[in-house]
Amino acid sequence: ICVQVWESNPALRDWLNVNADASEVEKSKWKYYMINKGPWSCLDENQAFLTTKDSAVRLIPEATKTVSGWKGLEYKAAFPTLKPPGANFYPPDMDKMEFELWKNKLSQQDDATSFFTVIKRHSEGFSSSDHTISKTSHLADTGDLFTVPYSTEYKYFLTKAAELLHKAGDLASSPSLKRLLHSKADAFLSNDYYDSDIAWMELDSKLDVTIGPYETYEDSIFGYKATFEAFVGIRDDKATAQLKMFGENLQVLEQNLPMDNAYKSQDIHVAPIRVIRLLYNAGDVKGPQTVAFNLPNDERIVKDRGTSMVMLKNVSEAKFKHILRPIADACISAGQNKLVDFDSFFTHTICHECCHGIGPHTITLPDGKKSTVRKELQELHSALEEAKADIVGLWALKFLIRQGLLPRSLEESMYVSFLAGCFRSVRFGLEEAHGKGEAVQFNWMFEKGAFVLHPNETFSVDFTKVDDAVESLSREILTIQAKGDKGAASLLLQKYCKLTPPLKLALQKLENIQVPVDIAPTFPLAAEILQQ
Repeated sequence: ICVQVWESNPALRDWLNVNADASEVEKSKWKYYMINKGPWSCLDENQAFLTTKDSAVRLIPEATKTVSGWKGLEYKAAFPTLKPPGANFYPPDMDKMEFELWKNKLSQQDDATSFFTVIKRHSEGFSSSDHTISKTSHLADTGDLFTVPYSTEYKYFLTKAAELLHKAGDLASSPSLKRLLHSKADAFLSNDYYDSDIAWMELDSKLDVTIGPYETYEDSIFGYKATFEAFVGIRDDKATAQLKMFGENLQVLEQNLPMDNAYKSQDIHVAPIRVIRLLYNAGDVKGPQTVAFNLPNDERIVKDRGTSMVMLKNVSEAKFKHILRPIADACISAGQNKLVDFDSFFTHTICHECCHGIGPHTITLPDGKKSTVRKELQELHSALEEAKADIVGLWALKFLIRQGLLPRSLEESMYVSFLAGCFRSVRFGLEEAHGKGEAVQFNWMFEKGAFVLHPNETFSVDFTKVDDAVESLSREILTIQAKGDKGAASLLLQKYCKLTPPLKLALQKLENIQVPVDIAPTFPLAAEILQQ
């Protein structure tokens, strides 16, 4: 993830690490860099939290001719104040128009929009992490731009990772874990992740492992390119068994979604759900810590096999205790405060992840062309998809309650816990997909009268209006996705993705009493193993 965020990021990381012991200030810079995996704060609209003087000093020892006593040229590799929207996936001077013109000339456009390629320029030469790559070996090559598969671009790292995964696979006693580790190692070198992602979905092991390029949040130009991440945990068998009902009812939920029947899929697959206690994570785990994930994102697999969900229960527990409970105490009215509970928070998280697996994915455009929601909505996709999973997750909870599959005791607590959760996620910032999605939901619900602000500056849910508000927003987002309507998506985000006065009021209250924005987990077991 370090080199995927920004080209000179590894040099900055090493520089900050070497100087971390110089003072408490330098140590704080290093710690916050590791939380953000770069010099921009994820929780502050990606504002730079370092200054030019923190830039890494780099040495160029080469010279055009031999000079006695020459040791090299030292210079500061300054970072851009504005975070590059394309991270390190595209040339920094490339814009959307250039990309689209180039892509449309390609015989294999999938290479350009693939999760697992980077885009380079011939005119800038070509260097990657500690190695040089031939320009002539890539299919998507016309004009100045060309594609490079991850297996080539990150060969130095992936070769080592594959070697270690094969060793781990040889040691694994679980057949499904052995299969996963070996197939993922092969995928790192071949750039074909299909079989390894199927192996991940079918994993049945006490030791739960997720590793590979998955999420596309870092690519804010198009939302095409995936970043590498890893999660290792111990499966909670009792909690996993209790959640079987959610995965088994996805087709029923799909058929009852609040959108036109023409857009509904007839072949939703049962989604395996695993609950784990997280032991370690790495890679693209910067900024807000995830409490769950629904993977893979590859639309081919979603269509053929569906998705699988992993819930990080100990992370959810920590966020509820240290963040959501204090938010509820500060922002929720006295009459509804006690309705905010962990079961409602965790159950909605489950439904959120389930709802990533239903609704539009592969779509048919008005001209009859097949496409995907991701490709049509591009950089708007992540925020709208997070909003969809959240709001349709609420709708799904109410549907399951009505079907007698969940207790009626959740009916009010799920809405009030969700209201408190809006303030939690909006604090991630409006440059982050979850923060954007949460702002859209809160402002829609407030406009419809489902969320109410009281004179004493606390909030409550109007239970007579909330069902209709949830259903109307669900229908709005699902229809935009089904049509691949980027214009409508943009209008929705422009209108509702903003810090309105009620949101500003709540966020200021939380700032005044210093409620943490998020948690920064430590992994003592992993540290102990590394010291051995």
